Amino acid sequence: MNKNKNTQNKERRLYNRKKNTDVYLLPSGRQFRTVVEMQDGLHHMRLDMIVNQPSLRIKEINCEMPGVPDAICRKAQDCLAPLVGKRVVPGIMHGMDQVTRGGCTHLINLFHEACYNLIQAQGVAGKEDLQALFPGIAEEQLYKIFFWFRPDMKNSCIRYNEDSPFLQRIQQIQVPEGAEKLRAIAKAK
Repeated sequence: MNKNKNTQNKERRLYNRKKNTDVYLLPSGRQFRTVVEMQDGLHHMRLDMIVNQPSLRIKEINCEMPGVPDAICRKAQDCLAPLVGKRVVPGIMHGMDQVTRGGCTHLINLFHEACYNLIQAQGVAGKEDLQALFPGIAEEQLYKIFFWFRPDMKNSCIRYNEDSPFLQRIQQIQVPEGAEKLRAIAKAK
């Protein structure tokens, strides 16, 4: 076989995007900071968002666009400002046509990435808090309490479907003594 012919048939990468997300719990324990950065051959963008905990109400969104294909792109830098004051919940972008029309698809993508990872980080923080309050708490007990605060998580994936074995175990398990006080807090929010 001809060596030259073999090298001609190799795939050639045309595009690569690097994306990184970090979520921090601020020292007060009452806010998260989410930083999402994206770089590809044309773009370098960064979104930095402060969100109150546990409400997930957005306090600040700052976007930087050090690398864009056209100077006009930077006019979209503040396109996410209408989202300040809103809660990070499913469908947050519904009805936000002014954000998408006058915005930047890449910043909107970074915002979605920030929201998704923020929910994951809130779960980590919540798990740590509950394990400190209730040493030895079972995973099903943790999730039973999580669902009090985030009922929208039900039916969000196959594991959390109402007929899944995991959700059935959650429905049958008792929460640790004293945890019912948290249910009242969840209802009040």
